[in-house]
Amino acid sequence: MPGIAPEVSEALVTALGALGCEAEFGLALLRVSDEVPRPTHAQGEQWLRQCYGLCQRLVRLSADFEVASQAYLAALDQWAVQASKTAAAAAQLDRSRDSWGAQFDATPDVWWPERGDIAVENEAQDFWLRRAGYSYRHIVNIGLAAHLEALAEALNLVLHALRTLPPGGVLTRASLALGLETLSATFEGDLIPHHMLDLDARHVGLQTGILTIARLDPSTADLAADVAWARGELERARATLLGSRNGPGRVTRPLTAVTGNLWQKQIVTEWERTVALLEALRVAVPQRA
Repeated sequence: MPGIAPEVSEALVTALGALGCEAEFGLALLRVSDEVPRPTHAQGEQWLRQCYGLCQRLVRLSADFEVASQAYLAALDQWAVQASKTAAAAAQLDRSRDSWGAQFDATPDVWWPERGDIAVENEAQDFWLRRAGYSYRHIVNIGLAAHLEALAEALNLVLHALRTLPPGGVLTRASLALGLETLSATFEGDLIPHHMLDLDARHVGLQTGILTIARLDPSTADLAADVAWARGELERARATLLGSRNGPGRVTRPLTAVTGNLWQKQIVTEWERTVALLEALRVAVPQRA
């Protein structure tokens, strides 16, 4: 992009490239159940270690990207101020849309198109870990599935953005700026503070959650106890549904990949499915290595 110092551009390219590499690795890692359909406890432990390492790297790389993107955005703003001082660039005050961008609608947008994602049915990581010999009820209470879902969405976004990044001279300054701000908000504004790190003692992030699950006593991973707990949550959800005239109440949600309002009936349906899946599991004796 003309007007941006080479060192500023290089820092942004390096930061985005590092995020892109981790996005490719992370998305492959989160599809582990396809590669290891019958996990041992040792394979589950290795997967948790890899997820924890990914989280640690993303926290650092997200901070690096934030610094690089803010420096780049500041350079874009500085270019806009300088350009506005000339008569030919008098209309370029708002992030300085270049001559190419002037041919299009004045409303800026990010550079990547809509993905049109199609949901792929595969086993959730919490059930995969259950079959690897980990306690399902503890995994749900920690909120592991919701954090992993947010992680996958963020990694998909950055990978999609990089794959659709137009060549130089085509992307408008306004679209580039908005795209960088969106990616920054996705990682530093949401993923890291709300899903990687702990909000408080009751709402732990992915890093603390992974360590907690990995350190659980194997004796807590009793399938019968998980089924009994899930049945109890199902009955509590049904009782809340029947008494909904007095308010929605609070019940645990076992699953996360559901859109729409959190109606009690929907939660009951989720727990019915969860109980059925747990009862259908045939967990082999965990193999330790």
